[in-house]
Amino acid sequence: MRRLVGVLLVVGTVLGPMSGCSHLVESRSIGRFTGALENQDLNGLRRATSESFQRKALRDPAAVEAMKLLELPEGKVTVADVEEIDDGRRRVTAEVGEGGRPVVFDLVRPAKGKGWVVDDLLLKQSRRGVTVTRSATELVDLLLSVHEFQLAWRNGGRDEVLSSTTDGLSAVLRKLPPVFLVRMTRRVVDPKDETFRGQPRASLDEGTAQVRYNGPEGETVLVLVQESGAWRVDDIILAAGSKRGRSESVRGLAGVVGVVTDFLDAYQGEDHDRLEKLTVPRFYQKSLALADIAQVPLPSSGLIDASAEVRLQSAFCDVILRSPEGLVRISLERDKVETPSEKPAGFQVSEVTLIDYNQEQERRLSAVFTAHARMRLFATALTERKLKALKHNATSDFKTRVWNQLDSVSLPELSLDEFQQAPRAVLGTVFQGPVTEITVNQGSIAATYILKEQKGVLLVDDILVPTRDRPGSLKSQLERLLPVIQFRLGISRGELERVQQNTSEDFNRLVWQQLQKIPQSVALLPRYLKRPVARVQIGQDGREEVELGDGRFGARLLLVSEAGHFMVDDVELIAGPDPVQRSWLKQTLRQEVARPRTRRQPLEPARPPAASAAPVKR
Repeated sequence: MRRLVGVLLVVGTVLGPMSGCSHLVESRSIGRFTGALENQDLNGLRRATSESFQRKALRDPAAVEAMKLLELPEGKVTVADVEEIDDGRRRVTAEVGEGGRPVVFDLVRPAKGKGWVVDDLLLKQSRRGVTVTRSATELVDLLLSVHEFQLAWRNGGRDEVLSSTTDGLSAVLRKLPPVFLVRMTRRVVDPKDETFRGQPRASLDEGTAQVRYNGPEGETVLVLVQESGAWRVDDIILAAGSKRGRSESVRGLAGVVGVVTDFLDAYQGEDHDRLEKLTVPRFYQKSLALADIAQVPLPSSGLIDASAEVRLQSAFCDVILRSPEGLVRISLERDKVETPSEKPAGFQVSEVTLIDYNQEQERRLSAVFTAHARMRLFATALTERKLKALKHNATSDFKTRVWNQLDSVSLPELSLDEFQQAPRAVLGTVFQGPVTEITVNQGSIAATYILKEQKGVLLVDDILVPTRDRPGSLKSQLERLLPVIQFRLGISRGELERVQQNTSEDFNRLVWQQLQKIPQSVALLPRYLKRPVARVQIGQDGREEVELGDGRFGARLLLVSEAGHFMVDDVELIAGPDPVQRSWLKQTLRQEVARPRTRRQPLEPARPPAASAAPVKR
């Protein structure tokens, strides 16, 4: 810089011989300015500049350091032109360096005294491949504003920090707890650093500007706007140069923390009007609206301190608060709808998760408030056999595999002896994030209802029951028993379509598609299929078995899985322990279909003697 100023000083010392006496006054004015700049003489600069220049560019002793950052050209200076702008203002154009890069000085008459003083220095600035002319006064004014901002964030109190930003950013920062705000300032400025050591690089446009510098977290960008005639910081981008996409907006971070602060305050005050505005509709309407909030305390906003972690993405965000007992994770979603004026813009709380170190549980607030109510709604619907309510309170998987396969005819046929009455008492509840397990006294057993979160709503996904001869999952049991029930109903009611819908492709192709109606020869078949379930065996090769009755009277059904559902592939009818008293339905019906119609006989295996025949349970 000293070399540059020395070169510019030539204008004051040799301008006369080069350009003639007509430019002597202008050269002396420029000489006073460049000499003071060379000597870093702030008072000399003030004497050589206008009041406007002093007010904007020399208001702080750091102005000399700021002016060092201006990319002024170097080399020999030659006055090319002096233009009379108006009475009291002249524009001096000089060519600097071997390439003759132009530098323009604006001179004005001082308010007091005689001669001319520098009012501005016009510089060329390249931005995105476009070269524009910028005012040195404006550039230095901007850099000094950055210096004042950094001083406030480095050494100032809360009021100084807030006053250094625009009204919009200040309103967002004001909601931050004091400790968290201090932490934020440490991410923006280094307490031990100085403004111009970070090599700030400024670019400005009409009313807006960006200044980049090397901050504590890498390249930091200040976004400034002119507000009330002064530059004010409107946002700060941290780690702007990161190639991993981790850049963060201070306005965005502060906005999210502000929403969390308001939410925790509203929660503690049980302010439902405020909670409704701060949360997404499904979280409030299906969880908080009807909940006794006092049953599950949340930490105060004062816990948002230096240990708080904000994980901000474009559409989602998590704010994690730490305490000796565990973690509180507050999840937020960006409001997708145009936000009304009375509603906080940006993010809204969508869930709160409590992670207890001691109990090793992860409880979601929505689950805590709704799990037991949802379980009882489902249990009541199961007891009363209300299909619509069962579907409404079940997950999509439970509905697809079980409840959507039922109708008003088949629903009463379900064998659910332990579910004739609602659960008597809750034995225990385990929360594991999106899954909640509630164990209850159900009839004579302890059943565990499994609830899962689906699109923000907690729904019943299964019921676990103690058993020996069938799957412990009620969902697994029912999806295997349903085709058996539907097959029996189709036979007994003469509904060929119901039979076809619940039998395998092979069984349909060989038998049922060959018929126009249910044949009379299978009229006795429902007696075998009405027997109690003895065993449900899950096979390893995709073929499974359901045994009904016992070795004296009943049936053994082979199931196969097709298109995500189990189908009856064959039925072994059991009329006694001897092999002759057993027959396979598919093979028998194939032969029956092939016989002349007049020779068809009722289908039934050979029965044992009357004394050993098992009574048929009706």
